[in-house]
Amino acid sequence: MPRIFRRAFRPWTAACLGGVLFAVSHPLPAEAAPPEGYKPVWADEFDGNSLDTNKWIYWLAGRRRDAVNTSDAVSVTNGCLTITTYTQNGKNYTGMISTKGKFERVHGYWEARIRFEDSPGTWSAFWLQSPTMGEPVGNTAKAGIEIDICEHRLISKENKEIAARVQHTLHWDGYGEAHQYDAQSTPDIGLDAGFHIYGFEWTDDTYRFYVDGKLTWTNTKAVSNANEFTILSSEVQDFEWAGRVPAAGYGDLAASKTKMIVDYVRCYAKD
Repeated sequence: MPRIFRRAFRPWTAACLGGVLFAVSHPLPAEAAPPEGYKPVWADEFDGNSLDTNKWIYWLAGRRRDAVNTSDAVSVTNGCLTITTYTQNGKNYTGMISTKGKFERVHGYWEARIRFEDSPGTWSAFWLQSPTMGEPVGNTAKAGIEIDICEHRLISKENKEIAARVQHTLHWDGYGEAHQYDAQSTPDIGLDAGFHIYGFEWTDDTYRFYVDGKLTWTNTKAVSNANEFTILSSEVQDFEWAGRVPAAGYGDLAASKTKMIVDYVRCYAKD
């Protein structure tokens, strides 16, 4: 197996919360192998001590929704990348990173092993984005789309706990009046604890979404044939689909327990 995917299955892993090493009590699932005929082309195993800026950029820095995106919210330690959502002096902070301009491709199989620790008012996601979405409207093959491989929330807009599931979503034709979307939530499948593997296969006519190696959604709408980049993100918005932001916020950077913890991101292409 190529060195970029050198890490073998580990019955448990270490991750970093607030700079403190702890042992994850929930076993990592076995490797969810890509579909037959795929080979590795890109990966980040997060084995360093900081974000690899040869692979990622800090994306959409500054104010977004009800938080400020900052590089301070993104850390790499003990083999994991962590995005921490926190509150300082009454202002919420979080982070987003992307491979825009670093790694973009058409078709393939993407996979990430992630532990979600969301709170009310926040959601976290592993997704793909075309830099030309909606240009032109009505031609997703040329324009590309937004592909949310997985979006995770603790609670819904109706204040229902939904932490054991994720949502897969497609957005296309821009974000204005022409915007369209399709979405599918998984059942409650235990995604509220531990690491889980989220996979996505994109061919010239079909999207397939996987959780822990099991197919959870197939969709043939709005298929993109445009280059797309990869994004890892956490977001904050009050009174919206993730519920209310706590009145006291999320705690400072050292104390916050609102995190998205990523063990690896990998991409494969057809032989």
